[in-house]
Amino acid sequence: MTTREWESTLNIALAAALRGLGMDARPEVIHPNNRRIDVEVHIGPALIAVEAEHGQTPAKQAESIRDADARLTQGLSQCAVAVCYPDGTTEGSLPNTLVTWTVRDGSGSGPDWVEGSIDRLASVIRLAPAQLGNPDYVASSLSSSLDGAVQRLSAAQKQLLAQALDLPRQTRNGRPLRNPWDAPAKRALLVVATAVMFHSRLDVHLQDMRPEQDNRHNPPPPYAGPWPPAMAQQCANSETNIADFRQAWDLILALDYKPIFQTGRAALGACPPEPAVSAAISEVAKAALKAAENIASLRHDLLGRIFHTVLDSARYDGSFYTTTPAATLLAALAITESMCDWSDPAAVARLRITDPACGTGTLLMAAAERIRDINPRLRDDAVFSAALIEQVLAGYDVNLTATHMAATTLGLLSPSTQFQKMKIWRSLLGVDADGVAHLGSLEFLDQKPMLMPWPNGGSKATQVNGDAAADMAEPSDLVIMNPPFTRDSLRHDQFSPEEELKLKDREKELFSNKPVRLSHNGGAFLYLSDFLAKRDTGVIGVVLPAVGATNFSTLEIRQHLADRYHIETIVTSHDPERIYFSENTTIGEMLLVCRRWPGGRGRKPPTQVINLARNPDTPAEAFNAAAAIADGTVARQGYGTVQQWTVPLIAAGNWGAVQFLAPELCEKFLALRRGGFFPVTSLREIANVGPDGGGIRVSFDRSPLPGSPTMVALWDHKTDIPPAERRKPESERKPIVLTQSMSARPDTYILPKAGKVTQAQNLWARRGRLLLPSRVFLQTARVVAVRLNMPGLGSAWVPCHINDSLGETTLWEKALCAYFNSTIGILAMLGDRSNRKPTYPNISINDMRNFPIPDFAALGPETVTGLAAAYDQYADAVLRPLPQMNNCPVRQGLDAAVVAALGLDAEEVDGIRRQLAMEPSVTGRRYAGFER
Repeated sequence: MTTREWESTLNIALAAALRGLGMDARPEVIHPNNRRIDVEVHIGPALIAVEAEHGQTPAKQAESIRDADARLTQGLSQCAVAVCYPDGTTEGSLPNTLVTWTVRDGSGSGPDWVEGSIDRLASVIRLAPAQLGNPDYVASSLSSSLDGAVQRLSAAQKQLLAQALDLPRQTRNGRPLRNPWDAPAKRALLVVATAVMFHSRLDVHLQDMRPEQDNRHNPPPPYAGPWPPAMAQQCANSETNIADFRQAWDLILALDYKPIFQTGRAALGACPPEPAVSAAISEVAKAALKAAENIASLRHDLLGRIFHTVLDSARYDGSFYTTTPAATLLAALAITESMCDWSDPAAVARLRITDPACGTGTLLMAAAERIRDINPRLRDDAVFSAALIEQVLAGYDVNLTATHMAATTLGLLSPSTQFQKMKIWRSLLGVDADGVAHLGSLEFLDQKPMLMPWPNGGSKATQVNGDAAADMAEPSDLVIMNPPFTRDSLRHDQFSPEEELKLKDREKELFSNKPVRLSHNGGAFLYLSDFLAKRDTGVIGVVLPAVGATNFSTLEIRQHLADRYHIETIVTSHDPERIYFSENTTIGEMLLVCRRWPGGRGRKPPTQVINLARNPDTPAEAFNAAAAIADGTVARQGYGTVQQWTVPLIAAGNWGAVQFLAPELCEKFLALRRGGFFPVTSLREIANVGPDGGGIRVSFDRSPLPGSPTMVALWDHKTDIPPAERRKPESERKPIVLTQSMSARPDTYILPKAGKVTQAQNLWARRGRLLLPSRVFLQTARVVAVRLNMPGLGSAWVPCHINDSLGETTLWEKALCAYFNSTIGILAMLGDRSNRKPTYPNISINDMRNFPIPDFAALGPETVTGLAAAYDQYADAVLRPLPQMNNCPVRQGLDAAVVAALGLDAEEVDGIRRQLAMEPSVTGRRYAGFER
């Protein structure tokens, strides 16, 4: 038997195995010009080529990649997967063999090779089409068309369009913007666009579907009205497009799809059919059809991508929508094979999965895809698909357009499935006609939320939905969500001052006795998730800001969850290219999976903390990462590092395993905090820390000249001369005070602002010489503590005033400055940082006060004098940036002094310094492995 015949036999066996898993797979398919695809898989309109080789040597891998890439360049497939069978694989052994693969996208590069079972390979192939196309381009193009359509309309037409969907004019601080109806009108036209896209998807099914004429008869007589409705393309190109779409959508509404087409129909009926309106609808419809033609429109993240591209409201309402890879990863971690008897469709239909902040439905869709992936035989089961939509999945959101898109997204799951009982609702965030404030789905904690009906005919939605099934959320097997999160100062910016006051009063009333701080909406929704999850078996799977794992303000909710759940998995991203799991955000985020742990169930296992070195950017990669987490190979496959964080630590709210990619650094910081290196105390015990820069900026102005008395500050944290200044002759350069050494000087005079004199004087009384940074850009920072040549305040710096009772405060200042700039001091600082943005962390005053420092009283005065001497030796020496700290002679000298003064192991400190210098948050680059 030749090698080719042997591979051919294996390819036939692979296709058979994939068919057994519910896939449309065909082996050895010959295309024109004698081009052959080893295994051809059809998923919807997408064709995936699987190109396989027998053997896993580098040469065999290169050959399979070459063939897979060729199928893409030849136009034979939209996606390709290169596969290698292990040596010695036979037709009989293939089903139980671990093969390797990599997904190709035509870019000439791809992810690393992954090893796994045929079942895992099948799941990856199913997800492969989700990386096709360019959804950002599609979303941007549609957004541009919507802008053009809005500009065709008069101000009155925009207002009518927005009010038809109960969309308020755009305001800021209670005052309308210059063009207050532009954004709401664009949002309304987006509703029309998504309805058109769904209409186009339905066109291939409507011929075989027909509404019931009369529900009073059993069985009802055959429908005798006009059918099928006009196709979307036909309506879009018609001179009477508005009337034609409305007529077609009326017919479709007689069949089903109320959440999608009733909202779209209300928008279409908002304005008289004037030429400008007709032209605007034509532009929108044609752009929507173009988007629907793109293969990327089959991705269940496309509508979400369109939504937040078109409607940039996230900074005000906190609506950062989950990326599809993150949704895939979270759903795979939260929905396990032990949750249900997945072979029993009736058991699966009894599951309840709720997203109380569902946005455009990405997480609900990911949950549905995960269920269909666990049991692929249910994938094409129409009855089961209907059960998923009508029974299993439920979503709530405060945004009408988002809920419309969520309904559309879930409808794409099975366009031919009727879903009159779809459980997607809009819950009111705002003040109703009676002046009562409502907090959206958070109202489940106290009463039924105010659920708004789908708009029809332009009537204002002010009453509660009459559907009794919608009035209370069912206890959920899984609560999965990405809760809104934004600054307190922006959270209600779209409301008038009077409405904002009522909403905040309602928040205080609702959360007065709960372990949640109002400024952290993520915490409020976590508490809601606990309320909604089943008492004995409920699971919570959420996307949260990474600061939620470490901030003091979220300590109580961490402890609350740990008391009621097994905090099963925490996933953070230490990939500087993608520290987030949501669209349109730049803050660090984490995935959290909590599984209910009733009393008497036995001892809780430790928490698995995964810090990703490479954040998957496709659903297929995310699935591979989830599988690697499940089988314990996540580190070996290069996705990230793993730590087992003990139950007592988690229960106490110490989730510090998220702080560093290198597990050793997390362990070393924990040991440092516990006094494992030397006796420690907290900075608060020997110093008065503060005031912070916010108070300084409110009370002082910078000045080139002094006032009386003379007040100074170190305002900035500049580490190098900017390139533009460096290119100038030295005589023409602006004077810049650089902080490159421990000894520093102020960079500005400061003067009290008008009306702030008393406040400024009180702050000036707290000046100091030792300053710590409130924010530090780790890639360029050279020092993380400085000592001024005169007492001062700071904007990017916080003074640290040594208690006078300690005697010679100068020695203590010098000793602490040397300590903080040593490797151990940097570890102490970064171990307690806020990871809102790991490369540019915030360090709050509370963090500073808790910094672990040597207990000099226990260690003896010689420790203080020894470290102060090190400061004197290196005070004016220029340190290298932190990414170069392992090769910085000054840092090494400080480390030697700390080792000698505190009795440390020099080799251990060298190892910590080496690891810190390679941390992605320090370098700003993906982890590169061993130093070269």
